[in-house]
Amino acid sequence: MISDGERTVFKIPTFNRQIPAYRPQREIEFSWDNFRRGLNTLLQPNEIGKDEVVQIENLMLIGKGIPTKRWGTTLYHQGGNVTGSVRGLKGFYKSNSTIELLALTDDGYLTSKSGASYTRLSGVSWASGTSGSQAYMAQLEDSVYVVNGARELVKYSNPTLVGFPTISVPGSLGASNISNASGTTTKSYRVSAISQVGETLASSPVELASQPQTLGGAGGRIRFTWGAVSTASGILEGYNIYGRDSGYERFLGSVDASSTVFLDDGTAIPKEFTFPPTADSTGGPLAKYVKRFQDRLVFAGLNGEPSKVLISGKTPNHEKFDLSFGGNYIEIEPDAGDDVIQIEPFADRIVVFKERSIWQVTLSSEQIGNFFVTTPVLKLITASHGCISPRSVVPVGNDVFFLSRRGVFSLGYESGFAFDVLRSNEISVKVRPFFESLTVSEKQNAVAAFYDNKYIIAFPGRDQMLVFDRERLAWYGPWTLDATVFETFYDENNNEHLLFAQEGTVNVDKFSKSYTDDKGTAIQTILRTKTEDFGDWSLFKTIKSIFFQFQNVTGDVNADIRLEQRTGSVVTAKSFTITPNTGNSGWGADIWGTALWGSSLVGGGGADAQQTIRWRELNKAARTMQMTVRTTAANANYELLGIRGNAKPIGGGFRPAGLWKQ
Repeated sequence: MISDGERTVFKIPTFNRQIPAYRPQREIEFSWDNFRRGLNTLLQPNEIGKDEVVQIENLMLIGKGIPTKRWGTTLYHQGGNVTGSVRGLKGFYKSNSTIELLALTDDGYLTSKSGASYTRLSGVSWASGTSGSQAYMAQLEDSVYVVNGARELVKYSNPTLVGFPTISVPGSLGASNISNASGTTTKSYRVSAISQVGETLASSPVELASQPQTLGGAGGRIRFTWGAVSTASGILEGYNIYGRDSGYERFLGSVDASSTVFLDDGTAIPKEFTFPPTADSTGGPLAKYVKRFQDRLVFAGLNGEPSKVLISGKTPNHEKFDLSFGGNYIEIEPDAGDDVIQIEPFADRIVVFKERSIWQVTLSSEQIGNFFVTTPVLKLITASHGCISPRSVVPVGNDVFFLSRRGVFSLGYESGFAFDVLRSNEISVKVRPFFESLTVSEKQNAVAAFYDNKYIIAFPGRDQMLVFDRERLAWYGPWTLDATVFETFYDENNNEHLLFAQEGTVNVDKFSKSYTDDKGTAIQTILRTKTEDFGDWSLFKTIKSIFFQFQNVTGDVNADIRLEQRTGSVVTAKSFTITPNTGNSGWGADIWGTALWGSSLVGGGGADAQQTIRWRELNKAARTMQMTVRTTAANANYELLGIRGNAKPIGGGFRPAGLWKQ
């Protein structure tokens, strides 16, 4: 109403009578075209990325992150007697092109692969039934050196297998001039025992006064005697005799193991610079671990000295540890309650893993008189964590991977820091719950290998392996297999094999892309995707259509679509089986230009790129959605190229008020 003082005008309001256009809610689409980031059990299923999965059992990733069944396994050979387990496995590659695969089993014998069976190597044995005494082997100078913490060092040189038992220094010494000649000089004699691998210290000198200056003829002969050294059969090879000048004894000659007498008639001329040994080289170290470092042998886990690292001289003195031969040792925080767990060469240093710390040892050389003394230099890398499993320590590219109490860590150089500083970082964050579920014993017994750019770690007795794909920086598994030891072996044709032995059997198996089962047993696989909430966990949606794209399907592949309903329960809304496409057409069957794609009538060779697409229309209400793909048969396999679909949000009125509202 409008008034100007004289009149009043009424204005009728105008209403918009146009009906607004209908605007339906926008559909939400999702597309998963790869799973390259692998397994993530750290986050909730709806929190992980679209290229991650909740479960990827007995599968591996290829290409851009495409899931497919892991390698199968087959028997490679029997490593030893039918009882017990394989405790050590090592390829032996001699300079004459001889190749052997060595195994040490619980029955206490070292064996060499012979066809599908084995040949027992004679000369040395270990105490049988030493369950859990893992054997470690290192090759240097055409020999393999074996330790297991149960007996002293053993050397195999094909065909010779010998131990390093310590031999006693000869005693019960005596000397006399059997010709009763006399003079004004003093003659002195010493004797040492010789084993297959070394020599003892020489005995204390026996001195004979009032002897002729020159022996032989009128000077007579001196009879030097000693008591026989007691050793196991075949260990003692003879004796070395040193004489004649007191305090300056030099090598005179040798006698065999059956002799305990040396007659000096003056004809033997003492050799220059052939003095009695300054260290006993007959006894090898009793150690748990051995590694080759450049041209030396390094030992750790020494009996009664758990913090000691023993370093040999350079070849050809790599079986000697005395300072005079270039050897030495270092104690790393002795009696600190933190034992050495493993040693691993890394570039120009030796990395020493203790259970709660990691150290590095570098070697320097100092001249003292006419000798060059090897000096170990120690440096702490980290005191925040160490290694719990000796067999988990594996070189991986330019790094070293190992298992700590918290999970798998890497050790290596890191960009942004000094070029020669080693740093350690955890790589198992996404699968930390798996490692937290392991017992201390399972962690201590873990074994690992690096093969095909994959760090594979197994847990004896648990029948599970977890795999870190270094190319895609992704975890997957578990693979339902057991292992006590791994070995990457190169056969006579230079073919590479990843071998492993399982707990409770002496069979050595190998992984192979050519096999689709585990020695006749079907490999059951399961892939479980993330739980998709379409960006809003509080709303329900109408799940409309789901598309699957597979490639190279063999056998029956089963897929489930699982939805969370208004009741809160998760149900399988749709199950179906994917089978291979029939037909024989493929690219290459016709020359391009003579036939249209898809219309060729000529058989082709495109089976290795056969794609299978499956579509399911659901139109079901759900809050979240998850897909599962399974195989159970030995011949079943697939490559999952992608999953995509669409959904439409439902208004808030669809929420289950009785269940949600408080």
